[in-house]
Amino acid sequence: MELIRIMAICVICLPAVLLVKKAAPEQALLLTAAAVLVVGLGCLSLVMPAVEQLRDLFTRAGLESSYVAILLKTLAAAAVTRLCADLCRDGGSQALGSAVELAGAGASLLIAIPLLQAVTELLQGYFT
Repeated sequence: MELIRIMAICVICLPAVLLVKKAAPEQALLLTAAAVLVVGLGCLSLVMPAVEQLRDLFTRAGLESSYVAILLKTLAAAAVTRLCADLCRDGGSQALGSAVELAGAGASLLIAIPLLQAVTELLQGYFT
């Protein structure tokens, strides 16, 4: 049901954005950003059950819950990066969109370093 609400918000906002874009492109960009924020908050309610299942799965596997946090932070960084880059491109700046994607890739790598360290330690344990 939440997915249908999210899609409805997007479909309702699209004509408004297109109409405003002709007269005031900067206001259309702000309207788009506001719609993205509302949709993003709506997506949280869709994702929360999956997050709980993921935490339960990690707990049953005997893995630290901090790994789930790392995974979720990386996913959030990717989603925010994609949305921000698309907003930059909608605003007419391909270069800013590419810069945001580059920054997002760097941030994701930094977030994932503890997970990569854990995997490396695990592999070293198997080989020694």
